[in-house]
Amino acid sequence: MNTYQVTLIGEGIYLIFEPAEDVCMYLVVGEKKAALIDGGMGTGNLPGLVEELLKETSPGGSPSAVLPAEGGLPQAVFPLLSHGHGDHYLGMLTYAMIYLDEADITLIRSDYETEKKEAKAEGESLPPLPGLLPLSELTDEDGRIDLGGRHLRIIPIPGHTPGSVGFLLEEERILFSGDGLTYNVWMQLPESSSLEDYLETLYALRPVAGDFDRIYTGHSQNPFGADHLEKVIDLIEKVIQEPFGTPVEEPFPAIEATGDGCVVTYRR
Repeated sequence: MNTYQVTLIGEGIYLIFEPAEDVCMYLVVGEKKAALIDGGMGTGNLPGLVEELLKETSPGGSPSAVLPAEGGLPQAVFPLLSHGHGDHYLGMLTYAMIYLDEADITLIRSDYETEKKEAKAEGESLPPLPGLLPLSELTDEDGRIDLGGRHLRIIPIPGHTPGSVGFLLEEERILFSGDGLTYNVWMQLPESSSLEDYLETLYALRPVAGDFDRIYTGHSQNPFGADHLEKVIDLIEKVIQEPFGTPVEEPFPAIEATGDGCVVTYRR
């Protein structure tokens, strides 16, 4: 429990921060189901923490110190992944399955093999990779996951990885964007798309921008406003028109360009 810092950001909506890895996860509790969005690096017992939080939450999402007499805990916790990088799924390895966009299944399998080798070199071992199921198995015809009184709409945000997605909590107008739309968008990775393709992704998000007021990302405890989308669009348009920025070497040689409250790191 002490490995994580928990903040209540709405009724039955928890931000779980993993300080050791500077990564954020989110637990959204509905009347029938709960969703865990991302799992961090797994430096602590995340499933155990989730269970504790559910015991403190009554149906409908209101925090409660005592469970209702009739029970009422969600019947399932859906582990949802914004994309297939280790700092977002390793904390979910003890779940039976993980749901993610199919475009990142190859990436997560490859990433897991790398993580397993690194763990072995340090004299440690990882649990087996859970079953990988497409998010589409949970969604209705409108691309939404019904938690009971709450709905998460799947929002494609390819670019950082091919299968990057966001989860729009419709009733509270919150977009959980993972690393697909964040303060510093990493576009220098081998699996990242070109800036031109990512810009088309951001243009496609514009019609959705009227459906959310806050953006919670994978690596910031503070939310961004909906206007963050236009700030990132403006920066990338400028970089494409005339590349600029500061060279960086880690984790890959790249250029880091800064705009109005946002950064994009892209391939040289």
